[in-house]
Amino acid sequence: MQSIRAAVRATLAGEESALALLEAARARAAENVHLNPIACADWEGAREQAVRLDGMRSRGDPCGPLHGIPISIKDLYVVDGMPTRGGTQAALPDLGAREGSAVARLRAAGAVIFAKTNMHEIALGATGENPHTGDVCNPLRPQYQAGGSSSGAAVCVATGIGMAALGSDTGGSVRIPAAFCGVTGFKPSFGAIPLDGALALSWSCDHAGVLAGSVADSALLYEVLAQRRAGHGRVARHPRLGVPAAWLRGRLHPQVRACFERLLAALRAAGAELCEVNPSLLPDAWTHYTPLVRAEAAWVHRAALAAGGAGFSDLVIGPLRAGMTIGAAEYIAALQARAALAAQFDAVFAGIDALVLPTAAVPTPLRGQTEVEVEGGKTSVREAVLGQTLPFSYCGLPALSLPFDAIDSLPLGLQVVGRANADAALLALGAWLEQRIGAMDTAPA
Repeated sequence: MQSIRAAVRATLAGEESALALLEAARARAAENVHLNPIACADWEGAREQAVRLDGMRSRGDPCGPLHGIPISIKDLYVVDGMPTRGGTQAALPDLGAREGSAVARLRAAGAVIFAKTNMHEIALGATGENPHTGDVCNPLRPQYQAGGSSSGAAVCVATGIGMAALGSDTGGSVRIPAAFCGVTGFKPSFGAIPLDGALALSWSCDHAGVLAGSVADSALLYEVLAQRRAGHGRVARHPRLGVPAAWLRGRLHPQVRACFERLLAALRAAGAELCEVNPSLLPDAWTHYTPLVRAEAAWVHRAALAAGGAGFSDLVIGPLRAGMTIGAAEYIAALQARAALAAQFDAVFAGIDALVLPTAAVPTPLRGQTEVEVEGGKTSVREAVLGQTLPFSYCGLPALSLPFDAIDSLPLGLQVVGRANADAALLALGAWLEQRIGAMDTAPA
C-alpha cells in the first residue's frame, strides 16, 4: 500500500494527480459495494475538489501535507454537502450547520473528502452490525464482523477506498475495526483532536481517531488533526514493554494467546525488555465504563428519548433507556473510579514505555455471534472485544492497533498503549514495532 507521503510527493512532482487518486477510490468503492462501507458519497463534489487541487499544483501554489489524498469521514461528523445520520433513523441533536475543526483541518491540508462511512448505530456498539443501514462486512471474509463503531472507515482503508479515514473511539471504535480489517488505528490522548461538529456518544470518553495503512500515515494525520508535532518521538535502544499478564489470564482465546506469545518472543529477540504489570484497578474499568457511557449517551439523546425514542433500533433503545435510570451516585462513582485507575496507569508508565496486549481477546467473530470461548470459559463477544480496549479510552490514554498476525486468514491486532499526552512517543514506538512485526512476517519458518 502506497504511503500518504509518497502519494503526495508523486502528485506534487506531476507523476500522479488528485483526480487519479480519487478515481481509483471510486473504482474500489464500486468493486466493494457488497461490503457496505459507505453511507453516502459526493463523487462530483469530490471531483471538483480534486480538479481544484490539481490546478493549484500546476500553478505552483502552496500545497498542504495531504494534497490530493482521498479521505472518508465517519457518519457522525458534519460534512458540508452531505447528510449526517449517525447510523440511526432517530432524530439527532443539533450538531450545527457547518463542519467542525477536524474535517476543516483535513480540507485545509489538501485532503479530498469524498464520502461518509457506515457505522454502528450512534456509535453504541463494536460489531458494525446495523439494522437501519445494513451490516458492514469484513473485507477478507464477509460473513465475519468488520468491528465497530468505525466499521465502514476501516473497510474503506482496507480495500483502498481512499487512503485514510476519520473515525471516533469511545471504548475501542477505531482500534477494534482496525484489528478486524487488518489496518492501523490510532486513538490519540483525550482532547488531542477536537470533536466540535460531531455527534457525541459519551463526551468524557469520546476521542477522534484515524484509520490508515501504517503508523507513519497515522502520525501524519495526527499532526494535521491535532496540530501537534509527532516527529520528536524517540524509542529507547531496548524499549521496555509492559504486559498486563494477570488481567489477561483467562481472557484470551487459545489461538490468540499463541500468536501473542510468539510475538512477545520475537520482540525479546529484537531487544525489547518485557515486564509484567498489573494495575489492581484495571478490572474495575469494565464495571464503571458502561454506566458512565450510557448515562452520557442518554443525555445526548434526551430529546429523542423524551419523544418516545422512535427511530432507535431495539439494540440501542434498551441501553439508552437504562442510561436514563442511572443516578448521580453511580455516575460519580464511575468518575472517581476513572481517576483512581488513571493514577495507577501514571505509576505504571513511570517504569515502562508502553503496554502491549491483543486488541481483541478472540479471533474476529462471525456476524450475529454473541458468545465466544476463551481460556476461562464462555463469555460475551462484547466483553471479549470491547473489554480489551475500553480501559484506555476510559482513562484518555493514547492507543494504537497494529496488525501482527492472522488466524484463518483473518488479521489480529496488537494494541499498544502509551502514557497520557505522550502521543509522539507512542507513534515512534508503534513504528518500531511495525518494523519488527514486518521482519517476523518475512522471516523463514
